[in-house]
Amino acid sequence: MSSQTAYRLGDGAPVALESARAIWSAVAREILEEGRNGAPITHSELARQVQQRSGVYTRTPTSEWLPGVVADLGDAELTSRLRADAAPRTTTRAKTTPARRSSAQPAVRKRQEAPPAICPTCFMQLPATGRCDTCT
Repeated sequence: MSSQTAYRLGDGAPVALESARAIWSAVAREILEEGRNGAPITHSELARQVQQRSGVYTRTPTSEWLPGVVADLGDAELTSRLRADAAPRTTTRAKTTPARRSSAQPAVRKRQEAPPAICPTCFMQLPATGRCDTCT
């Protein structure tokens, strides 16, 4: 399946892009009309709701398919509710955190050890043989 195809979520059946775009336009109109007097909606939120409500999804980036769907609406009043997505938030760390390693020093990853095997009868740790010394 190409990344330029749309598909139904329930069974994965392919949906022609023209059909998907028509479905998405109808659903986008419903979403924007529901909130006509409400707060604006971001492009990414509209795309998420359109795909979720229609059950037709695509792996194509939103920036490639949503502008066509919005253009198909042909209603400036509805499209005026759309606003640009906010820039990703950056988190700041407290000054008490240790300094980050420089990129020249690779991070050392500790190997996680498997938990010790426990005897199901006496709940003692089993030796390497795997047979409990207490129960045998």
